[in-house]
Amino acid sequence: MNIFFYSPFPNEKIWIKTVKKKFKGQKVLTIKDNPNYEKIDIVIIFNLPNQIMKKLINIKIIFSLGAGVDHILKLKSYNRKVPIVRIKDTNMTSRMANHALSQILNFQLCLNTYRNAEKKKEWNKTEFTFLNKDMTVGVLGLGYIGSFVANYLQKIDYQVIGFKNSKPKSKMSFPVYTKKNLDNFIKKSNIIISILPSTNKTDNLIDLKFLKKMKKNSLLINIGRGNVLNEDDLLKYLNINKNFFVSLDVFKKEPLPKNHKFWSHPNITVTPHVAALTDIDSSINLIYNRFLLYKKTKKIMSDVNLKKEY
Repeated sequence: MNIFFYSPFPNEKIWIKTVKKKFKGQKVLTIKDNPNYEKIDIVIIFNLPNQIMKKLINIKIIFSLGAGVDHILKLKSYNRKVPIVRIKDTNMTSRMANHALSQILNFQLCLNTYRNAEKKKEWNKTEFTFLNKDMTVGVLGLGYIGSFVANYLQKIDYQVIGFKNSKPKSKMSFPVYTKKNLDNFIKKSNIIISILPSTNKTDNLIDLKFLKKMKKNSLLINIGRGNVLNEDDLLKYLNINKNFFVSLDVFKKEPLPKNHKFWSHPNITVTPHVAALTDIDSSINLIYNRFLLYKKTKKIMSDVNLKKEY
């Protein structure tokens, strides 16, 4: 089979080398090979330009190099009959949980206060800190990654609640709120972690009204998708509430422009979309195993519900 690989990752050469090694016996091509796109059977991609997608008229499977699939669904030339397989990797979920915990502890233990005092060489007064069991963490989005993060935090004694747009298919070990009681979910949380996908329904979900319902001294973490947060509304709210803190790993425009106000705001922590980096070896192994199953059965199930957009 002819396999086409595309990604804008800075370590693209390592990815290609790993794919070619794993898919030994298959023809693995990139843009540099100037391939005949009509003869491509399978693609392994992230942020593929639409002008290339429209040439891929005979592909049978799209493997997404990430948990999210909005980078595919937004392409005008995407044939919605072609199944999409996304990365569901335990290494990715572990990284996401670790990142979330690091930002929670930074807030919970008042580490920024001490860090700022350190810069001034001040022996600052001792700040009161809450124990894990005294803090309610709301996980906004209970998909594959969100469920893992919620369970991880619950195991280390945080009071966890979750939000899911529709009623969960299986019983969770913590309370789950749905659309009709979103307000209660917001008001009960000391910390909200957004791990929502990018869809029309999630666009600007976290707006000024949402933020005003959060506890005055609280933390918002966004490690899902940048479209979920209304960035202008966040800046407005931070002008109103000086005791509100934010940790952002995803943004409407990436890389975040150098003149963006987020960079210099004292209540915002910025990380460059690194909360859950895609692990090369484990991800390619997952893709290869799905490929082998397809070769054997000639069938493959899409991981994406097109109506829900994720």
